[in-house]
Parts: sequence; C-alpha cells; structure tokens
Amino acid sequence: MMSRASRRCITLAALIPAMRATAQVTATGAPAYAVAGSVVSRTGEPVPDAEIRVIQSDARERLVRSDSAGRFSVAELTTPDVTLRVRRLGFQSRTMDLAFKGDERKKSVVVSLDEAPTKLATMSVLAPEDEPDAHLRDFYTRKATNSFGRYIEGAAIEKRRPQYLSEMLRSLPGVQLLPSRRVGNLVHLRGCSPLIWIDGVRLPGSELDEVVQPADVAAMEIYNSFAGIPPQFFDRSATCGTILVWLRTR
Repeated sequence: MMSRASRRCITLAALIPAMRATAQVTATGAPAYAVAGSVVSRTGEPVPDAEIRVIQSDARERLVRSDSAGRFSVAELTTPDVTLRVRRLGFQSRTMDLAFKGDERKKSVVVSLDEAPTKLATMSVLAPEDEPDAHLRDFYTRKATNSFGRYIEGAAIEKRRPQYLSEMLRSLPGVQLLPSRRVGNLVHLRGCSPLIWIDGVRLPGSELDEVVQPADVAAMEIYNSFAGIPPQFFDRSATCGTILVWLRTR
C-alpha cells in the first residue's frame, strides 16, 4: 500500500509542469516569450549601445540597447513571431525575424553587423543657394530674429554627444525630463508633452527620444507656448508647446 508521503510526492510531481506553464504567461494570460542575445561586428567584437527595435504584431514597438559588452535582453513578449531591427552608427542596419515554435519560450541570438563603408566626400565649389545647410536657412533666420524660441544647433549636439536627444533640453527653462519606461526620457513643457515635428512632419503623441537619435539631428527649435511658433507649424492642439527637429541631409 502506498504511504501518504508517497502519494503527496506524486501529486506535487504532477503539479510542477502546470506551475511552470502558469509562470510562462503574461498578465493577459497569453504565453510569454523572451529573447536574449548580443550584437557583434563581423570580426566578433561586441557592439555596444546598438539600438534594437522589437516589433510584435499585437503590441507597440519596444526599444532596447545593447550594453558595453554588446548584450541585450527583452522579456514579456506576447507573440511567437518577433522581428528585431538592429542599427548602430558606423554599421549597416539589420533585420532579423524570429519564430518561437511549440513549447519554446526563450531564444538566444547573435546579431552580426557589417561595418558601413566610409565614403570620402569629393571637393566641389558650391553656390550659396546650394550650400549643404540650405534647408536650415529658415532655422537660422528665426534664431536671429525670433526671441520666443530656444535654438540648438547640430554643432552643440556633436560637442556634448548625449545618449538621448532630450538631454540637450535639460537646462532650458520650463523643461522637465521624466524617466521613460521605454526609451530615454519623457519631455514635458509646462507640465505636459509638447507636439513634435520632424522635418516638417507632424508626429502627435510621439516622444522625442523614441523617434530620433542625437547623431541624426542638424538643429532643433523649442517653443514653450503658442508665441513665436512659425505659422506653418501652428497647431491649436499643441497647448504644451512645440519642438521642431531638423535632420541632417548627409
């Protein structure tokens, strides 16, 4: 006859798989998946501070960065099909599709990036209207004549080399930076989120650090109120201010 202790052991052994299965679900009850990996160069050297954008069909994109050893991880994924888009300045970007099969819940990946070839600029004589920063002519005009805005040039960004673009705003009056659960910081002007424009394209509901990287920015304008906003960028919904971002053309 089986003892009570033996029956208890058998019962616990039968429950363990169910307990494990229960642990591998998200808050909504769906299975949870996780990816851990590293970003390396073609020679096997770790690539730190690489941007890894995680795309799922039923969820908002997530953004993580590789650490100093090139490693990254992302958990609580809700779909078995996941796309990773990896990029780093100086390397060619790469897209990797992952598919979890059966009872698989974790994957380990190595993302190898090719170095971007360096292109040497040829020497040429440019007419004033063809100068490289011609698209910023209005920016410099406003900087010289419009005292309502705050203006940040690309040279200042290059000199400071911030990890996130929002850090360039930290010392400006009326600006508050709050930690983001996704990427970088949340920017608040007058206590709430401003309207972001990038190269004249309106991006309502966007956060500055999620849509642009410091190395891509040629200039930036910050308006804490409706006063001084160029007419073509005036929007009555922008009650918390407006930020205009101008990207580099080369």
